[in-house]
Amino acid sequence: MENQKFLKYDYYLESSIIFFKSNFQKRLKFLDKKNFLFKEISNFINNCIDDTKDIFIFCAGNSILGKNIKSKKVYIREIDENYEIRYSSNIHYVDEEAQKVISECDTVVISDIEHQSNPTSNLLNLSKIIKDDTKIIVISRNLVWMVLIRFLKFFFKFSPKKNNFLPSSYLENLYSSCNLEVIRNEKIIALPVNIPFFTSVINRIFRLPILNLFCLSNITILKKKEQDFSINKNLQVSFIIPCKNEENNIRTFEKEIRESSQSNEYLFGDDNSSDNTNNEIDKLSKKLNKFNILKYNGPGVCKSENVYKGIDAANGDIIVIYDADLTVSFKDVEFSINMLKNTNADFINCTRMIYPQKDRAMKFANFIGNNFFASLFSLLFRKKITDTLCGTKIFYKKDWIKIKKNNSNWGMKDLWGDFDLLIGAYKNNLKIMEVPVTYYERKGDDTKMTSIILNALRMFVIVIVSYYKLRLKK
Repeated sequence: MENQKFLKYDYYLESSIIFFKSNFQKRLKFLDKKNFLFKEISNFINNCIDDTKDIFIFCAGNSILGKNIKSKKVYIREIDENYEIRYSSNIHYVDEEAQKVISECDTVVISDIEHQSNPTSNLLNLSKIIKDDTKIIVISRNLVWMVLIRFLKFFFKFSPKKNNFLPSSYLENLYSSCNLEVIRNEKIIALPVNIPFFTSVINRIFRLPILNLFCLSNITILKKKEQDFSINKNLQVSFIIPCKNEENNIRTFEKEIRESSQSNEYLFGDDNSSDNTNNEIDKLSKKLNKFNILKYNGPGVCKSENVYKGIDAANGDIIVIYDADLTVSFKDVEFSINMLKNTNADFINCTRMIYPQKDRAMKFANFIGNNFFASLFSLLFRKKITDTLCGTKIFYKKDWIKIKKNNSNWGMKDLWGDFDLLIGAYKNNLKIMEVPVTYYERKGDDTKMTSIILNALRMFVIVIVSYYKLRLKK
């Protein structure tokens, strides 16, 4: 892509350039009056970009957005030099070298899509120069608000009368044609008028389901669809296998491991078992000495702590959490690993709720509970989730650093780890893909998921607190 694609007079609508240049003073007064509004947007973006070090923002008279963005470096491209105000020391304004800077950034924010001369071309060009892990955040408005704003422009001169009519509902169709995919979509700001205390309360209430349909702004997070997946071909895989009194099941791993790749790493975490699990792991390791089988001692607290210790110790590029009861076949796991390697997915959540389950594979109470929490997560993630408690989850080790920051920080300690991982993946804008697997009856003892009511209450608290922290918290 040529540099000229991002030069101001090719990038912006001529009507927008003329308006923002000739109405500088009025626009500054508008920004001052609506400072609370831009701060609200910036704070919400901060909640979505915890690990961003370098962020690039495309602006049109609203570079005030960068004032409260938390990033090591904030690069901004403004529509006119009069708006290039150094709100903080980490803000840098860029024009001619935009392409080079964008190619190194973790996040790109587009807050000027209404004023671009060719948004489709610009999005496609962006998809060609950003890194595969870079996220694009588009700030747009919903249809009702866009109609209202267009009407208000005739009475209040705060924006050009003629600009792109691009409601968020239309943009969703545009993204896919530009090699981009929606990973996360949030709706904020129902009341754009500053009434102390009242505005803050209303804007948070309207982030709840159904009510959020009336919000002014859409925060849409995108990632590239087509990438260079060939680099994933030789990535090493680490299986994290938490064990608690699984001596009978450990023996059955021999056949599965022999038939799998020798490059895999298998970490068995014995969590203070009272039976012969520890010795069985040693026997398996000795018998299969050509395979990379390791043992670590779990902390004896809960399954999640056992799993997390194993992930920290893993050397592989891809992490597979695999329960020692072998209720999911290695063949299904291998298929799921290939889905991660050959698509733009960041996190594979295996689901047992699509294919027919084998007889006695899941108790009825567990089945009901799974469906209930899947429904709650579907509301939380705004996408269909069918199974939250399947023990088989697959993701990249590099993303574990981001996920682990908030482990058990969702109201209560997650004893099993499934919610920690899923919510952590969502918070960090990872693409979560569900892959169906066949669920078999346990080969050994009964399930470790006992005290169903107490566990359900704990999980319910985690979901409610995570909704608050992800959407409602300032």
